[in-house]
Amino acid sequence: MTESPITFLCQDRDLTIENLPKSARINLTMNQYFIYLVTIVAFLEVIGDILFKEWSIHSKNYLLILGILAYMAATLFWAFSLKYQSLSKAMVIFAVLTLIVGILVGVLFYKEDLSTLNIVGIALGLGSIVLLEI
Repeated sequence: MTESPITFLCQDRDLTIENLPKSARINLTMNQYFIYLVTIVAFLEVIGDILFKEWSIHSKNYLLILGILAYMAATLFWAFSLKYQSLSKAMVIFAVLTLIVGILVGVLFYKEDLSTLNIVGIALGLGSIVLLEI
């Protein structure tokens, strides 16, 4: 039996994170890891919302199924993100991120109106995240 090229290249090497060059390592704090995860959750939720909106317009069932799958994936990422942050703080950050991305999608792709009150609401939402991090 012949060795695969990967096996040949990896033999006699201790492949651990500590042995990787510093440029190849990613050192994230728990808070940074949480922010990355919750950002993925927010985008997956908005993708699901877009798919649901398109389903409501075009009545294509595959759009509904894809939207459900996006929500399921978002739920998995959400569950993992809660390992790194308290629920109360996580909920605020998630809600604000989802609202901002959703509003941007609505304005940019569906030509929805953005009022001054909406802009003030977005600013207050961002302010709430800043206050939570102090």
